Amino acid sequence: MRTTRAAAMSSSEPTSSPLPSPSSRWRHYVRLLVPHLLTILISLGLFTLLQTWLQPAPIPAEPQIATVTPLPTIPPTPIPTPQPTLPPVPVDEGLIRLSILDLQAENARLRTATHLLRAAITLDEAVNALQRNDMAEADRALMTARRALDRAYNLSTEQQKGPIDVIRLQISQIRDDLGVRPEGADRRLWQVRRLILTLVDE
Repeated sequence: MRTTRAAAMSSSEPTSSPLPSPSSRWRHYVRLLVPHLLTILISLGLFTLLQTWLQPAPIPAEPQIATVTPLPTIPPTPIPTPQPTLPPVPVDEGLIRLSILDLQAENARLRTATHLLRAAITLDEAVNALQRNDMAEADRALMTARRALDRAYNLSTEQQKGPIDVIRLQISQIRDDLGVRPEGADRRLWQVRRLILTLVDE
């Protein structure tokens, strides 16, 4: 029975191009993730600079006037009157709140992309398990990919929620079909993986 399934699945594998090596896949994922990491680091640096610049300066303490005992032959030197301190620059709270919201949105976008990439990597593991005819490992990898997509859905924008929900449904259908008709499951998983990477590139 296992030999028949393996033969059927090997015949349904895509023959257009060989599977990329693990090292090239990882380099591709790192290239996708580096711009997002640089964006969030630059955003955090700008936010820190804005907060430092807009924070009101502390009010200087009143200068202490030292009493000088005049010498009998020298008249006392008049003490200069301290200059009034300038009022602190008012902080634009609306600008700070807007900067914080922008940083939160960028952080959520980066975390969404991270979970989507994790789901794509896990789908690679599921395809490799199917090629070895290891259904238990393939099922475990699909469950892990589904959990990563659930986290990405919770952090995504309204525009991304629809496509992510469709991908989750496709993975659930493929997982249900593994025990009944696993033929062509690897090809379907490659298609789902391409959809995920398309969302990451947006």
